[in-house]
Amino acid sequence: MRVNVVIDNADYGKFSDLQLCYTDSGVNRKVPLSFLSYERVFDFTTDFTSVKFDFFLISAIVYGVDNLLSRAIYSNDGWTRDIQVEFPVKNFSVWSGKEEKLKQILDFLTGDDWRISFREIEDVSFFQPRTNRRKIPRYERETINSVSLFSGGLDSLIGVIDELEKLRDNEKILLVSHFDSKSPGPNGDQRKLLSHLMTKYPNKIYWVQSKLALSRKDVNGNGVTIENNYRSRSLFFIGLGCYLSTIDKLTIPENGTISINYPLTPSRVSSLSTRTTHPYVLKNTQELLAALGLSTRIYNPYAFKTKGEMFVECTNPTFIQHIFQDSVSCGKRGRRQFHFDNPNEIHNCGRCMPCIYRRAALNKAGLDNENHYGNFITNVAAVGNNDLPALFSYLKRNISLEKMKRDLLVNGNININNLTEYAEMVLRSKQEVLQLFRDKGSRFVKSELGLR
Repeated sequence: MRVNVVIDNADYGKFSDLQLCYTDSGVNRKVPLSFLSYERVFDFTTDFTSVKFDFFLISAIVYGVDNLLSRAIYSNDGWTRDIQVEFPVKNFSVWSGKEEKLKQILDFLTGDDWRISFREIEDVSFFQPRTNRRKIPRYERETINSVSLFSGGLDSLIGVIDELEKLRDNEKILLVSHFDSKSPGPNGDQRKLLSHLMTKYPNKIYWVQSKLALSRKDVNGNGVTIENNYRSRSLFFIGLGCYLSTIDKLTIPENGTISINYPLTPSRVSSLSTRTTHPYVLKNTQELLAALGLSTRIYNPYAFKTKGEMFVECTNPTFIQHIFQDSVSCGKRGRRQFHFDNPNEIHNCGRCMPCIYRRAALNKAGLDNENHYGNFITNVAAVGNNDLPALFSYLKRNISLEKMKRDLLVNGNININNLTEYAEMVLRSKQEVLQLFRDKGSRFVKSELGLR
């Protein structure tokens, strides 16, 4: 499917009129991709001509295109889509020849076949929001000594606390956030956690949040069936972080278990195993940035840590234990059909792998509370149509270190120099989950897993 990107002058106060155009059953459709409240980003930087801005714009368009094309409609095999996009950039000569590297990243990240080209933007004036706001934040950019992505999840919360604990009296951290206005839950998470952080660490935090959303209707008011897996969200996060970063290091806090996302069964090697912060994605994105002449270094300090290790090793354990419940890790948030065994819980389904890894981490710290996740683990009496059969199959397998290393090489293009560390981390994570079931599992679960 070919998607054309059209950029025009926008209404007063908006970033630009950005539309994704494609042909659907012989009908030409235009779907708006909107940067909402972009003035918060504009307050921090007014750069619309650099390679950094180009990368930011490309990452936003990737996010929109990924959402635009439903796999149920446009895939060849139930998953893989053929996607052709010509990305608009200001610095065409810099981007020329980088098509294959960007394709490598996108193919692996979303599991599709991308065909990429670039075209030059001649006029960037329509990117400048026109606004008459009176209260514009002031930033002392020279005091920023740390830049971190801040999603509202537990990992990013731990990462930010660890960074804050390292700052000296005259230094600040810049937190970079994003949420999709069509899925607003993370906005509330980010604001609630930010309130805790600013109370604990006053005058140490700058926060810039961006809202980006693909419209659910085309310009003629007709509904659009979207793809809502949000795999490409991490690339937009990185693009936004690089664009705003005033230093050379961009911190992306993510436990190694989720980054590697070892497939529970062979059938999940591609389609069902997300790769949002996989080492291959980060490595190739780093190489792309270097090829573009950008000095930003992407850094995940927790690449070899399980979620449980991240939690128990947090540099301010008292504080994280006080506020962690306001973070959300669920991969199925807002899909209420997953909450039938705990209808009052709207944040954690208790069934998806991110929820299970979170519970295992909290169990390691002695803080797991099943009332926050429903009775899925404690009272389940049979396997159903969910992740449980695949999880049981994985947990029951006796996987040696050498077997894990081979699996990681086959499934994820892991750097051979770090292979042992990654394999050991995945196996430690497996033990964390087994310990959760050993401590909290029902009789049926323990019987299935051969636990005592």
